[in-house]
Amino acid sequence: MGQTHPTDERDYIPIADHGLIGNLRTAALVSLDGSIESYCVPHFDSPSVFARILDKDKGGHFSITPLRPFTTKQNYLPSSNVLQTKFMNEKGVVSVTDFLPRPSASSNKPLLQWLIRRVECVRGTLPIQMQCAPAFNYARDAHVTTLIDDDSIPTDLDGQLPLKGNVRKKVYEEVLSEDFGQHTRTRTTNSDSDASETEEGLGIPNVDLGVDVTEEPGEIPHKKALFESPNLNMDLRYVTHTDTFTGHGDDGPPDVELELLDLSRKGHKGLGVQSIFELKEGQGVSFIFRMVPGSPIPTNMSRRKCGAGESEADPTNAALKKQATEEKEEAKKDGDVVSDTVDGLDLSQATVGYVPPHKNNHATSVAVDLNVAVRHVGERGFAEGLEAGKKAAQRSGKTGRRPADDPFLTKDLVISLLQTTNRYWYDWIRKTTYNGSWKESVLRSALALKLLIFEPTGAVVASPTFSLPEYIGGVRNWDYRYSWIRDSSFTLYALIRLGFTEEANAYLGFIFDRIRDKNPDGSIQIMYTIHGEKEMEEIELTHLDGHKGSKPVRIGNGAADHVQLDIYGELMDCIYLGQKFGKPLSYDDWVLVREIVDYVVEHRDDPDLSIWEVRDMKRNFTYSKVMLWVAIDRGLRLADKRSLPCPNRFKWLEARDKLYEDIMHKAWNADDKFFGQSYEEKDVLDAAVLIMPLVFFMQASDPRFVSTLKRIMKTPEKGGLTSNNLVYRYDVRKSGDGVGGEEGTFCLCTLWCVEALTRAGSNDRTLLLKAVSMFEDFLLYLNHVGLCTEEISDAGEALGNAVQGFTHVTLISAAYNLSRTMHSRNEPAA
Repeated sequence: MGQTHPTDERDYIPIADHGLIGNLRTAALVSLDGSIESYCVPHFDSPSVFARILDKDKGGHFSITPLRPFTTKQNYLPSSNVLQTKFMNEKGVVSVTDFLPRPSASSNKPLLQWLIRRVECVRGTLPIQMQCAPAFNYARDAHVTTLIDDDSIPTDLDGQLPLKGNVRKKVYEEVLSEDFGQHTRTRTTNSDSDASETEEGLGIPNVDLGVDVTEEPGEIPHKKALFESPNLNMDLRYVTHTDTFTGHGDDGPPDVELELLDLSRKGHKGLGVQSIFELKEGQGVSFIFRMVPGSPIPTNMSRRKCGAGESEADPTNAALKKQATEEKEEAKKDGDVVSDTVDGLDLSQATVGYVPPHKNNHATSVAVDLNVAVRHVGERGFAEGLEAGKKAAQRSGKTGRRPADDPFLTKDLVISLLQTTNRYWYDWIRKTTYNGSWKESVLRSALALKLLIFEPTGAVVASPTFSLPEYIGGVRNWDYRYSWIRDSSFTLYALIRLGFTEEANAYLGFIFDRIRDKNPDGSIQIMYTIHGEKEMEEIELTHLDGHKGSKPVRIGNGAADHVQLDIYGELMDCIYLGQKFGKPLSYDDWVLVREIVDYVVEHRDDPDLSIWEVRDMKRNFTYSKVMLWVAIDRGLRLADKRSLPCPNRFKWLEARDKLYEDIMHKAWNADDKFFGQSYEEKDVLDAAVLIMPLVFFMQASDPRFVSTLKRIMKTPEKGGLTSNNLVYRYDVRKSGDGVGGEEGTFCLCTLWCVEALTRAGSNDRTLLLKAVSMFEDFLLYLNHVGLCTEEISDAGEALGNAVQGFTHVTLISAAYNLSRTMHSRNEPAA
C-alpha cells in the first residue's frame, strides 16, 4: 500500500481493505487506515452507529490516524480475532489493537459490550488524531453530545469510594430541535464569590443542591464523551498508560483531552469528538466506546421477542442478575431499606441508567457512581438522586465492587480484557481436528465463520454487513445480517468437518425451534432474524450515498417470503451431518423431520425462486430439484442408519427416484451436453449445478457431469462462465432475474468448481491438477488478513458484503476435499 497523506480528503476505502472483529453479538469492520467503518449496536441486525463504508461523509466513523504521512500494515494476532494495525513513519511507529471483549469460556463474568482501541507508540514519536463521530440509526437520528467528567475512573479514600464532584445536574430539554442544536455542560470553578453550576444554552438557573459535591483536593477532572440519541446512549472513555516494564515511557502518560467536533457540513446530525495528541515511545492510550450501562434496548431497535432460551443462555444476564441479588442482600445487612423500584423505575437488574425525559415535566434520570438512577422533578428530586448515589457509593466501598457490567476503567483492566479475549479465540481454534494442506487459510476461515454466530440463539448470519455492492455503481446491494437456512447449514457443515460440533448443536437447537413454528401450510422460511423472527421489511435508505455511489442502500430483506425449495435439502443435509457427528436426534425431533420430508414430497414438482433469489418469476430450477432430492435422500438415510420409524418410507423412495429421473431428462440439454439452469431454460448455463457431486446426487465422473463441468470452465466468450480462473453464477445477459445490473464472479461458484474438479480428478489427474491451480489462484484474492467477500470483479476488486460466510464455508470444504484427495493419490499439495 502506498503512503497515505493525512491532509488528503478521505475517499472510500476498498471493501477488501478491512479486517473484522466481533464478540458473537455483533461485529465491526476496521479499515486499513485505522477507521471503524461499520458497526451495529448491540447486535448484528441493530441499526448502525458507524457506517462510513456506505457514506464517506455522514455514515459515521471512529478513526485513529497519524498526522504525518504513513504506511500501514494490518494483521490478526496469531490464532485470534484480535486485530492489529501499524502506522509507520520515519519518525515513529504506532500500533492500534482493536477488539470486542470476550470472557473466557469458563468464566461467569458478563460480556462487556465495549469496542476497545488500544493505541501504543512502539518507536519514536508520532502525532495522532482520534475522531469519534457516531451517526445513530443508520445516520437518521440526531444526537446530543456532552463532555462530562468520567466517574468510572477509580478513586480511593479511607477504603470508601467518595461521591465525586463530577456528578452534576442533567436536565434534558427539547435539544433535538429542527436544526439539531447542541449544548455542552460546563462547570464554573468554585470560589468565594461564585460556587455554581451552569447549563449553557438551556437557561437553567443555578440551584442550591443541598449536597456537598466539591472535588477532592488535587483531583484532576477526566472527561468522557456522552452521546445521547432518541433510542440509544453511547459514551467514549479513555485511559492512558506508559510502558514502565521495558524502561520506556519515562515522560509519563500522554496528554489526551477530548474536544467537540462539528461535522454538520458533511451531513452529521450531532457533534462528534476528537483528540489530537502526541505519543512517544512507551506511551499509550486505550479508547473505549460502549453502550451506556443500563441503556434500554428499544423495541424498534430489537424488533423481536427472545428466541427460545435466549435470555437464560446469555451469560451476561445471569451474571448481572446474580450480582444484583448479592448487592441487595448486602444493603439489607447494613440496615438500608431497599426497593426494586423508585417511582416506577426498575432497579433490580444492577444496570439502570438513562430514563428518557417526559415532554411536559422534564423528569430526568441521574446516574450516580453505580449508575443507580432515580426519577425526579426539579431541585428536590436531584438532591434525592445525589443522596441515593452517595449511599450506593458507600455500599460499593463496603462490598469493594461496581456492577459487573460497569467496572472501574483502569489500564490493568484493558490489558486483562485483551489477554482474556485473545485467549478465548486461541482456545477455540486449537480444538480443530484439521491437519490438511492450506491450514492457515482454513483456520482463518474458521475464525471468520465463528464471528458470524449469534451466541444467544445459535443463529448464523450470512454476513455482518449490509448493502455493499455486487457491482460498483450497481443496484445489487442487499442486507445479509440474517440467518439463511441455506448459508447456515453449509456453515455448520464446514465447522463440523473441522471438529467444531458445539456450534452445530447450538444451531440445530435454533432451527428446530423454527421448525416447531412452521407456517400454516407446513413450510419454513428461507431466512430468519438472529432472534428467530420471520419479518424483516426491506427499506431503501435514500439519504445514504452507498459505497462509491452504489445505490440504493437497503436494510431488511424482501426475499424473506420467497419460495426457495432448495433450503429443505440444505437443512436435511445439515441435520443428517449434525446427528452423525454431534448430538443424536430425539424421537420428537425425528417426528418434525418426517413432517419436513413429507412436505418436500408433496411439493417436489412446484416451481420456485431458488438459490439466486430471482425476483421475476418462478421456475423449475435444476439446483432446487437436486436439493429436494437431497432432502428426501437424507430423510431415508436417517431412518435406515438410526432404525427410526418411517411410515411413508415407500412414498419417499418413489418420490426420490422420480425426482432423479425428471432431472436427468428435463434439465439435460442434449444438444449442447450440459445441465441447464431450469427445466424451462435448458439453454442457460448455471454454476449452481456444480453442487451435484458435492451432495452425492451423481458421481463427478459421470459423463454428463464432466461435460457440464467442462462447459462451465470455458470463457464467457465461448459460452462458458469462467474468467481468469474465477466463475460467474450465470450470464445475466441471457437469464433475467428481475434485478438488473451487472455483477462480478461469484466466490462460492469458483470454490464449488474447485471441489467438483477435485472429485472428478479422482479418476483424471489432469482435472485434479486443474483444481489445485484454480484453488491456489483463488487464495490470491483473499485480502491482507485472509478474509473474502462475496464476489470478485474482472479487475480483481472485492465486491459484495464482507465478510461473506458462504465464501469461507466453501473455501474450507474445497481445501478439505482437495487436500484429502491429493494425499490419497500421493500428489504434492500446498
